[in-house]
Formats: sequence, structure tokens, C-alpha cells
Amino acid sequence: MGILSKIQTYCRLGINNLFWVADYRIKLKKNHFVSTMPISVAKVDSNAVFFSLNKKNSAAKSNITQPTLKAFGWLNIHTNALPNWVRSLTNDKVVNNNACHWSILDDFSLEVGDVKSVWELSRFDWLLNFSLGHLSNNNSLFIDKINLWLNSWCEVNPVNQGVNWKCGQEASIRVLHLALACYLLKQHKSISPALGQLIFNHLQRIAPTIRYAMAQNNNHGTSEAAALFIGASLLINNSTWQSNESHKKTLNKWRNQGRFWLENRSKVLIDSDGCFSQNSVNYHRLMLDTLSLAEFFRNVFSEPLFSKPFYKKASLASLWLHAFVDPCTGDAPNMGHNDGANLLPLTLCDYRDFRPSVQFAYSLFQGCYPYPITGEYQQICTLLPVSVCQYQPQKKLHTINTGFQLLKNSDSRVYIRTPNVKFRPGCCDALSVDFWLGSLNILKGTGSYSYNCPPNFQEYFPSVKAHNTVAFDQCEQMPKLSRFLYNNWLKTHTNKIAQNVLTTSYINNAKHKHIRKITLLTNSIEIEDQLSGFHKEIDLHWHLASLNWQQQGMHWRADNITIEIESPNPLKAELVEGLESRYYLQNSKIPVLKVTMKTSGLLKTTIRWVS
Repeated sequence: MGILSKIQTYCRLGINNLFWVADYRIKLKKNHFVSTMPISVAKVDSNAVFFSLNKKNSAAKSNITQPTLKAFGWLNIHTNALPNWVRSLTNDKVVNNNACHWSILDDFSLEVGDVKSVWELSRFDWLLNFSLGHLSNNNSLFIDKINLWLNSWCEVNPVNQGVNWKCGQEASIRVLHLALACYLLKQHKSISPALGQLIFNHLQRIAPTIRYAMAQNNNHGTSEAAALFIGASLLINNSTWQSNESHKKTLNKWRNQGRFWLENRSKVLIDSDGCFSQNSVNYHRLMLDTLSLAEFFRNVFSEPLFSKPFYKKASLASLWLHAFVDPCTGDAPNMGHNDGANLLPLTLCDYRDFRPSVQFAYSLFQGCYPYPITGEYQQICTLLPVSVCQYQPQKKLHTINTGFQLLKNSDSRVYIRTPNVKFRPGCCDALSVDFWLGSLNILKGTGSYSYNCPPNFQEYFPSVKAHNTVAFDQCEQMPKLSRFLYNNWLKTHTNKIAQNVLTTSYINNAKHKHIRKITLLTNSIEIEDQLSGFHKEIDLHWHLASLNWQQQGMHWRADNITIEIESPNPLKAELVEGLESRYYLQNSKIPVLKVTMKTSGLLKTTIRWVS
């Protein structure tokens, strides 16, 4: 791996970003944060009242439902006893050195496996869940439970101590959920001193490392900016905090800082078609939910409008996600990293149902609803109303043409991954295809499983063989520089020949050349791969829906679907086992059609179906 290519990769990250990352890491080594952000017990009583029973809001709302509390969208959380806030949800291991300052701890050496399994309960999803429980049946026990759990959390997690203070984004998600609970329980204009202090402590954690978050060019920046803006606005609009001139000056600074970075991140990280920098459907939802909350609370507190470019990019991001979501099921392509994040778990909808977020974002940034208002996904808009909106299905297809491409007809749609060098790639998925026939995902994305897992999974999910594309000589499309950074980023070249035909291609640093032509017809899709530059062989992988596939020569049939593989060159094709991860820290086996060819040339895949 040449030194020049490494320098080029680091330069692509941005010199300014590299400076702030280096600044942060130097401060960690010098124990800067230990002295400037000392550990301190939260300034609240051991039995503090964070939320009180609001008598003005005493009537139960029969139209509000309380979903089952789940971690990562699949793991049921039992709420009959207080949690251990430093124990992993998946393996019961406990962080033993949690008495340390957060800046001393290392995410990947805590001996609990994936640290997200410890962080999950400290995102305070349960706070929203308990709030909905109270709203749905006016049971005051839910308010008591909220106070009990918050007191327990503060006792176990003194300010700046331990794993749950380590990440600014995790602190930010807590702020957003605390603010949401305030609104749901109608206490956002008269918050308790204990709650105000808890939010203020979190903003003190977020603000000093905000430039490091921005240097990531991902959802950390949007989350932390939103927390500063919403958290500071919430405190400013409460008389207790307005009377303290020192606090008022600091809060104004944080609010303005949050506004600035929200507008900056939307401008920089959202592309001209609405695609987010991380090129991930799930991270796109997280980013969009964050912008939606910022706009919602801006309106609640009568703050000035954001800039016009902010609304333009937020609108495009809404259109982008809508184009990826199946309107009947709410499911979407499992493309890009998927860490289980769901900022607004306020409905009975499954974690993989993206319609609640699309419906909410449309109400804010499009002024209408893209789906009928009768579905379970409507509950977010019921809880967080903005204005009078009507159902207005989108008539014009939104153009997807940066990090992904989209071809669509009345029965089917195909998404194609077309990376560029604008933002760092998350995995080796160039030219990967995700194909849907109605609500059935025929060629599937496989997800990312976990950021800290056994080596076999760590190697598999980001690899080229885990995507619907071609591996040359059993090599990855790009070599790795570190756990989350690839070298020699790929740039694809795409040409949309017609409404239903496009070609896209790349040549990587190893001189592997892949040209993929896709033609979507009424009852078929043709994928032609022109392959060259390799020495031994290519392996094409198609990750298939779990149907009863039967082979007949070079045809594979299931139900009314047929897949045909053909080439003028000799080839081998077989069904093998692969893995997919639809939910974080969960994986399952799926059939994979693996095609091997040892000679340069054309490889054609045709999928036909009967309507």
C-alpha cells in the first residue's frame, strides 16, 4: 500500500477535519478532558422529581398506543426492575472500570463485546415508552417509574464518569429524548429543576467536543447539533433558567452553535438528490428524524426559521427516503451500515418500517402526507402535530443519481450503489444491486451486523462477497487502512441511457474493471457484467430472498420467478449459504447464488417473473 495513496485518502477526509480529529486525540492522550470536564455528581437529590403528574393533561388518550419496548428493534426489554446501566444486553458482561473518566475508556477494549449493547438503554427509549404508557391510560405509575429510572441512571452515571458519557452522540440522543418526553407530557414550558440540570449537564458534555463530531462527516454531527439547539432552546424557554444570567449567556451560545451546525451539516452532508453522506438507508432515517425534531421544536419554541438551504436539503432528504420505502410494508433496502438506530420509536410499527419517519418529515418539509393517515405509522404525527396536512401521494418519481441510482416501473424497482469520492465508503459494495418485485426483496442487501464482533463476522459483512456485485481474484474492491477507513476509494461512472436503462462502471487500484449494464423491462430485469483485469477468477454473488429455489441447468426457479445465468465463457454456478443482518447484532442464513468465471468477458443475469 503506497504512501502516496494513503496521503491522498487522508486528504479526501479533509485537512480541516483531520486537524480536529488530531486535536481531539491529542487532548485524550494529555488527559485534557479529565481536568476541563471533571467527574461530578449531578446536582439533584437522590429522589429528585424530573417529571410530575400534569393534571391539565389527565384524560387518557384512547387513540395513543404504547409499543413493546425493544432494543435494536428486536430484543424485548423487561421493565419490571431497574436495569444495570453498565451491563451488556446481549451477553450480560459488565463494564468493570466504569469509575473512570469517560475520556480514559476505549470503546473496543471494555471486555463487553459491542459497546452499543451497553449504550442502548442509556439512549432513553424507555423514557418515550413510559410517556406513551401514561398518555394511553393516564396511569400515574408511569410517571413514578420515569423518576425512579432517571434517579437510578444519575446515581450510576455521575457526570463525565464511565462508558455512558463517552460518546457525544449518545449524550445527544438522551437530550433529544428528554426534550420529547417534556413535550409529550406537556412539561416543556415548565420543566423541573432536576430535569433542567440533567439537560444542562449533557449540553456541557456535548459542546466541548462538537468539532470532533463535525469532523466525522456523519450522523454524529447532525445529532449533536440538534441536541445543542433543542436542549438550549428548551432551557431558554423556561423561567428558572432565564433568571440565571451566566446560564442564559451560555445557552444562547449553544443554541446559536446548534443552529449553525444544523444548517452547515445539511448543506455539506446531503447531496443534490437528497442522499446522505453515509450512503446508508438506516443512517439516512436517523439523520432525517434529527432534522425533523429540530424543525418541530423550532416551531414549538417560536424560534426563527432555519435558512432556505436547510429546508431545501431537508426536503430533498425526505423525497430520497420516500423513494426507498415500500409503501405497503414500510420496509426498505438494507443497504449501507445499519446499527439499530431508531430515534423515534413512537409507534407499533416494526423497526424496519420507515413510513413513520417519512410521514413525519413530509408533514414538516413537504406540507403533506405521502401515505394515508389511517396507518399505525401515523402516531408520530398525531403526537407531534405541526400543521393541517392532507394525504397527497407523490405523483412524480424523485431522481436518485448520486450515491445510488434507481430504476422503477409499475411492478418493480432496482437500486444500484454508485459510490464516489465525496465521502468515505463504509464497505465494499460498488455496483451492488438491490431488486424488489412489489414488496418482495429478490436481490437483498445484507446489512452490517455489528461494529465489534467476532473476526469472521467483522470480515464478512463489509466485504464484497456480502454484496450483490463481483469479487475479482477473491480480493476486496478497496484495501483497509483501519477498522472504519478504506484506502483507494472507488469512483463510479454512470450513464443513464434511457428511463429504464443505465450503465455504471469502475476501475479499482488493482486494475479490476467492472462495467454493469442494467435494463428493467415490464416482466424482467437484465444485468450484464463486462469483467476484465483479473488474473484468476471472478465471483458474482446474488443474495436471494428465502424462497424454495430449484435448479434446472443454468436456471433457478421459485414460485413465479426465474433467474438465468449465461455467458459465452465457461462458468460454474451454485447455491451456497450466506448471511444477512436485518437487525443489529442479529443475523440469519439466506441462499446465495454464486457464479464463478475464470475468463474475461460478459456475464449476464436475467430475472423474469409472471405478473
